[in-house]
Amino acid sequence: MMDNLRAASNSVVLKVILALIMLSFVLTGVGSYLVGGSKSYVAEVNGQEIDRARFEQSVMNERARLQQQLGEQFSQLAGNEAYVKQMRQQVLNRMINDLLLDQYAAKIGMAIGDDQVKTSIQSSPEFSTDGKFDNSKYRDLLNRFQIAPEQYAEMTRKQLLTQQLLAAFAGTHFSLPAETESVVALIQQQRDVRVASIGMKALEAKPEVIPTAEQVKAFYDQNKSRFTAPEMARVKYIEVDAAKLTDDIKVSDQDVADFYAKNKPLYVQAPRTSYSIIVLSKESDAKDVLSQLKNGADFAALAKEKSLEKDSGAKGGDLGWLEATAVPDDIAKAKLTEKGQLSDVIHSDMGYLIVRLNDIQAAKEKSLEDVKAEITKNLLQDKSYNKFEDIQSKLIDGAASNNTSLDAAEKASGLKAQESGWLSRSNMPKELAYPEVVQEIFGGDLIGVKGAPGPNSDLITVEGDRAFVLRIAEYRPEAVQPFEEVSADITELLKRQNVVKMAREQADQLLAALKTDKGDEALQAANIRFGDKKVITRMSDDAQLAESVFALPLPKEGKPSYGVSSDKSDNVVLVALDAVHPGQMDASSLKAFSAQMANQDSSVVLDALIGNLRQQAKIKMGDLANVQ
Repeated sequence: MMDNLRAASNSVVLKVILALIMLSFVLTGVGSYLVGGSKSYVAEVNGQEIDRARFEQSVMNERARLQQQLGEQFSQLAGNEAYVKQMRQQVLNRMINDLLLDQYAAKIGMAIGDDQVKTSIQSSPEFSTDGKFDNSKYRDLLNRFQIAPEQYAEMTRKQLLTQQLLAAFAGTHFSLPAETESVVALIQQQRDVRVASIGMKALEAKPEVIPTAEQVKAFYDQNKSRFTAPEMARVKYIEVDAAKLTDDIKVSDQDVADFYAKNKPLYVQAPRTSYSIIVLSKESDAKDVLSQLKNGADFAALAKEKSLEKDSGAKGGDLGWLEATAVPDDIAKAKLTEKGQLSDVIHSDMGYLIVRLNDIQAAKEKSLEDVKAEITKNLLQDKSYNKFEDIQSKLIDGAASNNTSLDAAEKASGLKAQESGWLSRSNMPKELAYPEVVQEIFGGDLIGVKGAPGPNSDLITVEGDRAFVLRIAEYRPEAVQPFEEVSADITELLKRQNVVKMAREQADQLLAALKTDKGDEALQAANIRFGDKKVITRMSDDAQLAESVFALPLPKEGKPSYGVSSDKSDNVVLVALDAVHPGQMDASSLKAFSAQMANQDSSVVLDALIGNLRQQAKIKMGDLANVQ
């Protein structure tokens, strides 16, 4: 799957589509027209509340998604208070939009049933192995992003509802070729640039970039909200993992033999039939081949040479052994009963068939040796499940009998409690990174007065074969970190800001010189030179540089256009824009993109619907969103 994703990420069409999607997000950004208020909810939409628990869970999911996508870059962004508030506002905006669409869909009688959700999930290629739904892969991907199955089902329902609304409101849009070509020329535009880096390493060595102690303390006092440590807890927990319970469970040969003797009807091989086929596109060709077969021609040789069905054709037409329920209707209707018997020409959806009955195998009882591995596996699973259920029951009783400790639960279950380090919602070890566990730890029910440890949790079951009982060992509410813990980080931050400021000042001076006839002289004096030409597009990896390059005016009369920017490492650079080339696509990519533009028009209609719903809605902000 990852290879497919890498291939898709290099698709020109996909990159253009992503550019349009980003443009759509910009156009549907967070509105500033929410009515202020001071309520215990995060937001209220037409009288329906968005509570804090759902909102914080959505924020946590978004953080996990961004962490997965951006890696260390997200850790830097997460330290920026303005960025975090913007992210929270975007999450809240999406939740409001979803709620408005739900309300509108209910009003017009539109709904998505559970069967539709189930079918959509099970047909998703991301969760399939060899073309079939893979529950293990499904669970693994959801756990990686800390999303419970119920949450994902709800997300899928919302996606299907949106698609249904799109189909209802925007099913007739189309895109004109000239419009498509102009969009491609703009979005796929390429710009030739040269870049010169300002020597920031040398600036870092200057003593004047080091902030004073007073400046560090003043920054802390003015920005305490940036240094808020998240809610954290240490927990003690007992885990029951059904997969690990098989280690000391034994299934003897006698167990297998006894089960086989009692359940022999389960191990009877049903009657089977072996067929071979030849598929042709024309009835006349099929009749000709049938005539050759009746005159002694080799069936396997003709199947390899002429059959349109390549899989069976490569095997001389052989379909293998089939039980009655697996025999296709067209073959069954031929009613072949004798070995070597040929059918007449059969017209089917595949084409024109000729079928030969190769052999018939009567029903027979499978031997104990044939099914020993299967029975052993099933008995092992049964014993493991029974033990899993028994330990869970004992764990529940033990945890309830002494609600202020896990000692009784340990004794009753025979399992040893483990203790975690400090945890936060966004920093959970793999063994505890389940949405149900995270919610239990930070939901408040396990925390006593003034943050003291509260009661034991109820049994928390995840994935059907794993369960936990836990209690808070130590708890820290969200709080501002002491100055002493963050002063070194602030010093480095202010030092970096001073270096960037000095580099910007130097770059601005050089930029002014470049716009006159003294540019070369100024660059030489500063020991700075432009590098080789590079091509920048809107989808280049260095997003900061690309944004600056596409903001520069076009070069005139063969002279470069100059500007100051930052690269992806946040180094200050001078940019020389030498040439601009319109974007192009081949005919097939342009056709695919034209179809995508029609869909994009449809999303614009949906955006318009959401905008209209928001204008008519009564939306109130609570005091828990922390987005202002």
